[in-house]
Amino acid sequence: MFSAEGYEKTYQWAVNIIKDYPNCNMLIWQVAVMLDSRRIIGQCEHPDKYDEQINSWYEMALNDKDEKIQHHAADSLFGFYLRKGNYEMAEKYLNYFSDYDPMKKLRLGQLYMEQEKTEEAYEKLENIILSEYTTLNLAFGMMITKALDNKDHKSARFLAEKMYALAGIFEMGKYNECATMFNVVVAEQNVEDTFKVIKQLLENVDTICDFQKSRLYKHIKFQDVENPYAEEMKKELIAGFQNEEDFAYMKGYKPWKKLLAKY
Repeated sequence: MFSAEGYEKTYQWAVNIIKDYPNCNMLIWQVAVMLDSRRIIGQCEHPDKYDEQINSWYEMALNDKDEKIQHHAADSLFGFYLRKGNYEMAEKYLNYFSDYDPMKKLRLGQLYMEQEKTEEAYEKLENIILSEYTTLNLAFGMMITKALDNKDHKSARFLAEKMYALAGIFEMGKYNECATMFNVVVAEQNVEDTFKVIKQLLENVDTICDFQKSRLYKHIKFQDVENPYAEEMKKELIAGFQNEEDFAYMKGYKPWKKLLAKY
């Protein structure tokens, strides 16, 4: 808690607290963050005066065995050196994060922005967006599968609609949007919706890689912008849709028969 008597008074309180609990690195980090944040928002007359001590507390927390505390401390030190314009030191503290950690990629994007490496920054951040879509898509897919296993078609449709919206927001292309509803309409044996979804899938096979053309990912260097296997995919889809056992409920629906004959 900050003293009404000013920053220095609170700083002395923090020193005493840390002396009383020298081995509690989470507390040490939290106290350091509290003092640091007040400096950042201008509630300290001589902010540089406290650099050495606050950073030493961060370093103490950085040596904790708990990876979570290490990450907190490393992130705080990254922020400190980024504000100071010492980009080499800022990047050093990102080594405490795994290369697979989205936070590391996010901070690298932030670092590149500060260094005026705009293209590299956007590429890094766009890759995070694309990766997050993949993760969210998988999560929704798992929940939909479970709902369908439990014959909870209402929940499955609700989740699929969210998944559909997600594909639109992340500009994944028409095919990927339509595909979100496929398992649901088949499980429901909804004749009209099955026809509608499958018609859209067949008409939009060539859009499966359209996200690579999106402005949202324009700084990512994709290998292939076009889908070279579109026709092959279409043939495989048709073969699957002609499975009389899986789509027995579509028998007798004239638009369905016409659709399959068309391809």
